[in-house]
Amino acid sequence: MRVLIILRLPFNIFSQKFPSALEKLVGYRFKNRRLLDIALTHRSAADTQTDSYERLEFLGDSVLNLVVSEYLYKHFPDQSEGLLTKTRSMLVNADTLHSVALTLKLNDFLNIDKSINLDQVSTQRNLLSCTLEALIGAIYLDGGLSAANSLVQRFIISGKIQTAALSQYNYKGQLLEYCQKNGIEMPEFRIEKVEGPDHAPQYIIAVYINNEKRGIGKGATKRLAEQQASKKAYKALVFMEKD
Repeated sequence: MRVLIILRLPFNIFSQKFPSALEKLVGYRFKNRRLLDIALTHRSAADTQTDSYERLEFLGDSVLNLVVSEYLYKHFPDQSEGLLTKTRSMLVNADTLHSVALTLKLNDFLNIDKSINLDQVSTQRNLLSCTLEALIGAIYLDGGLSAANSLVQRFIISGKIQTAALSQYNYKGQLLEYCQKNGIEMPEFRIEKVEGPDHAPQYIIAVYINNEKRGIGKGATKRLAEQQASKKAYKALVFMEKD
């Protein structure tokens, strides 16, 4: 992983040279570049405590939770508070934020002392997830809630919501229960194909009922692929029943 190491450079030098590329990745141009500089500065490279990203991280965490909560409330009107909370937790946890931070290549723009060991996975995950929250906070202060909402919607919600929703709702259990209640042969799940590299496989799994393919799903884990396939199969069975 590449990390940009800059020790105590004046903020104006850092902002002029580097973050324009990040602004292109994010899709937002700052009016106040100092906010962006602070969002990208770890306390190990800050002149004072308030020049690090920690205060912006505090703010960004609240903005992120608000945006995600509002989205889930509006788009999942039939879900319980408990399910909404679990889904939100998946969307805002450190693993999700770390993944998005890598997509935005925040590691290339981070201002951090060289003594920090980013080869440790846990250190890297926590640091980059905090940096992303700080970036959200900086965009909120610079452009308002609408600008911050656009970033969260584009990179966190749109890319992760399906995985989070599938993980929280047991479509496979719903399908099995439906088949049992209606005297239908129990579903059989078959791995059709495994795509991608060994460290990041994508499973393609089909569900068969009475030896007929009823649904197919794809996911980073077998469980997610089975859930997606079960969702499609269940909807197909219910649709046939209504006809």
